[in-house]
Amino acid sequence: MISRLRAALSRQLSHPSGAGGRIVARLMNRGNRGLNDLAIARLEVERGSRVLDLGFGGGLTFAPLWERGATVVGIDRAEDMVGAARTRFADEVAAGRLELHAGDVGRLPLADGAVDRVLTVNTVYFWPDLAAAFGEVRRVLAPGGRLVVAIRDMKVMQQLDPAVFSLRGPEELAAALRDAGFAEADVETPPGGRTHLIVARPAA
Repeated sequence: MISRLRAALSRQLSHPSGAGGRIVARLMNRGNRGLNDLAIARLEVERGSRVLDLGFGGGLTFAPLWERGATVVGIDRAEDMVGAARTRFADEVAAGRLELHAGDVGRLPLADGAVDRVLTVNTVYFWPDLAAAFGEVRRVLAPGGRLVVAIRDMKVMQQLDPAVFSLRGPEELAAALRDAGFAEADVETPPGGRTHLIVARPAA
């Protein structure tokens, strides 16, 4: 029973859908709030920036980014999450402050150099091909841009279903970013060691 519940929760965390997905999205918003705040601070958003939130879930990052004067581009592979965001943030979409897409990290629906900043929080566990994913992020990130990848430590993630979550450490992610064309990829670990931020800039 416990293993089945763990598998079901892990699937919803990976790809929220239906009523269960809406509940999971609310839980993710609560659980990710602190890590989102840390990641947004390290983005160094400037007024007028276009910021891509990759795997935005419940859209918790949108308001803090708007407060910094950014336009937000949200991409999520879960169509239910995209549909919910279009309804919840209809005014912001109409005003041009928010652009939403259903899409996969391996083939982002954006032009080259389309965004100035990229943020992704607790999503890389679901990416089957890091090289392809980070190559796409590099493609859509404008010169002089900045990427922040936020993750929980592998010790924290081990309680989830390994068939759904690919556990990846911060150094592995930093190495994959350098291989994908990022000149800098620095690991930052907040006190407590339960989370990590990888801050990267594309090579010139």
